[in-house]
Amino acid sequence: MIKVRSEGADMELKEARRLKILTEPVFLLLVKTSIPTIIGMLVNVIYNLTDTFFVGILNNRSMTAAIGVIFSFVSIIQAVGFWFGYGSGNAMSKKIGEKDYKEAEIISSLGIIFAVASGIIIAVLSKIFIIPLVNLIGGNASENLMIFSVKYLDIIIVSIPFGLYSITVYNQLRLCGNVKDGMTGLLAGMFSNMILDPILMFKLKMGFIGAGYATLIGQIIGCIVLTVLSNGNIPISISKAKCNKERIYHILAGGLPNFSRQAITSAALILLNVTAARYKESIIAALTVSSKVIALAYMIMIGWGQGFQPICAMNYGAKKYERVKKSFIITVFCGTVFLIFSAIILYIFSEQCIGTMTRDKEVIEIGARILRLQCFTLPFIGFFAVSSMLMQNIGQYFLALIISVSRQGLFYIPLLFILPAVYGEFGIYLAQPVSDFLSFILAIIIVGNYYFKIIKRS
Repeated sequence: MIKVRSEGADMELKEARRLKILTEPVFLLLVKTSIPTIIGMLVNVIYNLTDTFFVGILNNRSMTAAIGVIFSFVSIIQAVGFWFGYGSGNAMSKKIGEKDYKEAEIISSLGIIFAVASGIIIAVLSKIFIIPLVNLIGGNASENLMIFSVKYLDIIIVSIPFGLYSITVYNQLRLCGNVKDGMTGLLAGMFSNMILDPILMFKLKMGFIGAGYATLIGQIIGCIVLTVLSNGNIPISISKAKCNKERIYHILAGGLPNFSRQAITSAALILLNVTAARYKESIIAALTVSSKVIALAYMIMIGWGQGFQPICAMNYGAKKYERVKKSFIITVFCGTVFLIFSAIILYIFSEQCIGTMTRDKEVIEIGARILRLQCFTLPFIGFFAVSSMLMQNIGQYFLALIISVSRQGLFYIPLLFILPAVYGEFGIYLAQPVSDFLSFILAIIIVGNYYFKIIKRS
């Protein structure tokens, strides 16, 4: 009897959450859904900066560069998590919009199985081929860089299955409207990592390697907390997983834009490291630091956009197309205004921002120059990012894929070959700003041609 009442209460909670997303004023709803994700993104940026910051205290350029090299590999792993997390979460959100909670649970289980199985396979292969892998991702610019990259990666490899599980469950919770629980689980792992970094590195005198162990422990803690919190939402139950072509299609095709964007971004980072290695190690370190600084504004924008996603997907599933259109316009406008102010602040205080991450004068000088150039096109990223989210959440997977891969794939990678050949070292600095502008133009063309045809139904 108690179980029946518990299930009924859970169903009422799910239905109340669904109705809120379908009926509340759009702007206030966007604020509510985006605040937890923005906080999460801020912590994520700080989390990504933590290793760089504490390793920077060791005042070793090779160690700082190693963090950047391994981060490019970690980004590829995260891409797999986003693939299964976004794909399953997006499909679950639509099913909840249709009030089909049973199907949402089945899709959740499938997404988790795909993520964990992939994580185990990737971890085993990475361990076996660790030296060729470090060579591939640009860790061979110097002997010291190679040594530190291998040591750090050797620990990070163990965390891969835990990381994929966490990313998948977090995105399922977030896209189904329970942003708070998803962020709580993710933040538990991040805060654990941030607290453990100085303890393991300095208190226990583990040095550079301590940063890797802090990451591993943080991932495990995040998995535990997310699993506990999911029981009050869409409970994790592997036994409910049932495969069919439609479910697999929506998980793989629905998450493909996120995977492709993240994977190509990672490939671009690897290519960037390889290209920069032809000049000097300080450029790799400067690119690592400047990218983490600019990520502060970019990730806040992504957090704001992620608040739009459950509103978009659930209202689209409920055929409330006018609310989808309105939420898209508000999200883009507010995000762009924020990025304009961010660009001005980062441009003015570029040297100070880079200086918080390193004490190397040459790295600060190069990093500030890179950061200033990127500030010119930072405001364009808002429309680009939300356009991809829109197309993905309304089921236009191919268009979402084109927008997603354009910034780092269609434009940035070719520019990394063209611009350095023409302008030398300065061409490396120009590649990202030029790519940002071109991807913005492409997003305008795609949304202009298809958006009103797809959304304007009533």
